[in-house]
Amino acid sequence: MGTRLDRRALLLAAGLLAMSSLVPARAAAQDNPFGMDIHSPSGAQLTLVMDKLQAAGIGWAHVAVIWPYVEGTPGNLDWRGYDEIVAAAQARHIKILATILYTPSWATTDPTWTGIPDTAAWMDFCSNAARRYQGAIDHWGVWNEPNSSEFWSGTRQQYIDLLLKPAADAIHAANPSAQVGGPALAHVSSADWYDWLDDVLLQAGDHLDFVTHHVYDTGGNRKVTSKLNDPTVFGNAPELWGVVPPSVREVLKHAGWFGKPFWLTETGWQSQPAGEMLQATYYGGVLSDWFSNYRGQTWIDKIFFYEMVDYPPNGTTWGILHADGTLKPAYNVYRAFIAAQPSPNDDAQLVASNLPKTIDAGQTIDVSLTFRNTGTATWTSAAAYRLGAVGNTDPFSAPRQLLAPSDAISPGQQKTFTFAFTAPSTPGSYATNWQMLREGVAWFGQELSQQVTVNAAPSPTERTLPLQVGRFAVTVSWHDPQSGNAGFGRAVPGTDETGAFWFFSPANTELVIKVLDARAINKHFWFFYGALSNVEYWITATDLLRGTTATYYNPPGNLCGKADTSTFGSRGAGSAAPGATTDSFDASNALRLEREASGPHWRAVPFPEPSARGGANRAGTSAPGTCVASGGDLCLLGNRFQVSVDWTAQGMTGTGTAAPLSDQTGTFAFFDPEAIDLVVKVIDGRALTGEFWFFYGALSDGAYTITLTDTVTGASKQYLNRQGNLCGLGDTSALN
Repeated sequence: MGTRLDRRALLLAAGLLAMSSLVPARAAAQDNPFGMDIHSPSGAQLTLVMDKLQAAGIGWAHVAVIWPYVEGTPGNLDWRGYDEIVAAAQARHIKILATILYTPSWATTDPTWTGIPDTAAWMDFCSNAARRYQGAIDHWGVWNEPNSSEFWSGTRQQYIDLLLKPAADAIHAANPSAQVGGPALAHVSSADWYDWLDDVLLQAGDHLDFVTHHVYDTGGNRKVTSKLNDPTVFGNAPELWGVVPPSVREVLKHAGWFGKPFWLTETGWQSQPAGEMLQATYYGGVLSDWFSNYRGQTWIDKIFFYEMVDYPPNGTTWGILHADGTLKPAYNVYRAFIAAQPSPNDDAQLVASNLPKTIDAGQTIDVSLTFRNTGTATWTSAAAYRLGAVGNTDPFSAPRQLLAPSDAISPGQQKTFTFAFTAPSTPGSYATNWQMLREGVAWFGQELSQQVTVNAAPSPTERTLPLQVGRFAVTVSWHDPQSGNAGFGRAVPGTDETGAFWFFSPANTELVIKVLDARAINKHFWFFYGALSNVEYWITATDLLRGTTATYYNPPGNLCGKADTSTFGSRGAGSAAPGATTDSFDASNALRLEREASGPHWRAVPFPEPSARGGANRAGTSAPGTCVASGGDLCLLGNRFQVSVDWTAQGMTGTGTAAPLSDQTGTFAFFDPEAIDLVVKVIDGRALTGEFWFFYGALSDGAYTITLTDTVTGASKQYLNRQGNLCGLGDTSALN
């Protein structure tokens, strides 16, 4: 049966062959993405292979580190063969990807070579290898095609738990600069490559620095590229992948890896029986497919062909060199393609992203993407450099984010793009993809791709806090960059002047809001908020009578509240909305307007339900609390904790009036029981840290002392707030 050739690849190969005798060898630069599988040669064969790699400008050699060859008996390691390989590569400035594989007989009760190794012995060998070659080999692969019984006798879960994770931990510990890749799967549907890859990334992606994969197809480069990149009918339905296999891109997206480093560590074609020219054509075709800056086909970071030299004993002809070292046309095509690559001009590396993983429908937050200029040209607005939505459309944001006219991002510098990110009104899963481009010239650099789940939003009533007889409407939008979740705050009405919001759990108050009618003092309403969470959030307050709106932003890591006594003016003292009181609130001039004192910076996260697992249980869980609630005492966590507050203002002293909000949270008022001045919260954090956690958020900057008592142990602790401070506190070792 004849083979239909890709005309573009055929013409390219012919052109590259014509060029191959004219172009000089290209230096193996540090960012060179081109590699070759060389196995573990020695002696004259090693010299031949390394010389030919260098002459072609190939920057990477893929080496197999065979554990049984190095450690044939326990504790007796012979590294001489690999020392020779490393020295030859370093002399020619060629980098090494070293894959550790196979099990010696003494380290397994299963079949030699493919058996499950003793974990301690396996980690010890990986650690020794990484430590010995630190600085010479900093990229390591873990095993070869474990989804094939030819190479691995264990299960998928055993590969994850007994090979990949232990090896990655050992290598990273021995060489903190090392990067670990895997799982190097055979792209064979009968071996469930898609389920393997999905499971490995979901369970062990946090152990990997780059993903490796093997793709072959006798039909040529277009078939290989299709397996990697093309959409399939069930690409977004993993439960149907067994019916129609997905592309690699679709699996990476499902697992949340797409846009992160991906190395194609095996592909290639035999030169017989199809012929050496066809092999060369396919080489040129796949190189052109992935390294000619075609949009959507730039996400392969490195490519390694299998293999460098034919091996007659196996009867195979995968090499681009004959067994005697003479060149095949594919070698010349590869060499010419590398030599024809322009020196890097425009390139970009993703440094940071806080795109959410989940968000409520209709919610708007600000997001930031940071890219480093890794090319040689300076990015400016005048030169039409932009951050763009791949495909020129995005479900959340405008498709172009611009540089400021004054921006000049030189090579090595970073640029952070901050822009509004608005969720669609319909719940579902949406993709957002971003990449740098030079408008009208080319897209370039690392592409960021993320799947975002849009959840159903709470109703406007559930997320809106009305205050001052409905004159003011307050909403909150939050974003936790650590977990990747975002949502609307849920409103908890309190008094006519005060209310609260929760983000993660109804029992867990995160924010308290207060609006006071101070028109008798300065003809304004005064707006306050006090924080019990330091995630990122935006508070929007609207005076529905006058149409005035103010937005208050809390950056991540900040636990300070705010007092605003100037934004919400009136048409004159006493011109309140119908039914509103004109009684003013006497704050005794305790507020230091707009002052945000420096406070403790720490990280709050959504809290788990109390659990008996882990952590110290200093008092035991069965001892009953003895706190008795009173006007000045707040009882929390099943009456175990007693909280009281003593305040001082303008020569006056008093005890805060306590009011519970939930079993975890309560409030204190200083001057007026209807106007909250302080909110406190106790969390059982023993499952995480072995301690109880105490938080307070301020709506007053007066001086006060909070006393926290554990009625089970008798332990007590005081928190002193100095005059003028409007920041709260998070203490995750309370009563330690």
